[in-house]
Amino acid sequence: MIGENVVLKKFIRTCNKSEIIFSENSNGNEMYIVCSGRIKLYTESQKGRRTVLAVLKPGDHFGEMALVDRSARSATAVAIKDNTKLVVLDKPKFLYLVQQQPDFALAIMETLCMRLRDTNAHLARIKAERPQTRRRLVRRDKADGR
Repeated sequence: MIGENVVLKKFIRTCNKSEIIFSENSNGNEMYIVCSGRIKLYTESQKGRRTVLAVLKPGDHFGEMALVDRSARSATAVAIKDNTKLVVLDKPKFLYLVQQQPDFALAIMETLCMRLRDTNAHLARIKAERPQTRRRLVRRDKADGR
């Protein structure tokens, strides 16, 4: 039992409140699974306005997109509770789990699909707004550099 705890600790990262796990536009080599605590994902405009994308709870995962498409991080991740514990998976561990554990791969795909559907629904709501509201939203997004 003691040996298992030592091995597991190698994969666990403990974060304090307000600790940044990764920043938007940084390179990503790891994904994370929340064991305890909460994580906030947000983007920040060029003018400094933050848009919260999600607040993640135990069992949720994040950071996988950088491992899949090798692009820069699309958001900043920050712990919002002290003693937040995360399982850290680097690319080799991620690929191993995807190849050897189909349920893991499906869980990742399900989350990515859910996030894409949520984004599509959000865009549809924006498009359904009155034209002047839509123009204002588009101008705001352009001003923010999106």
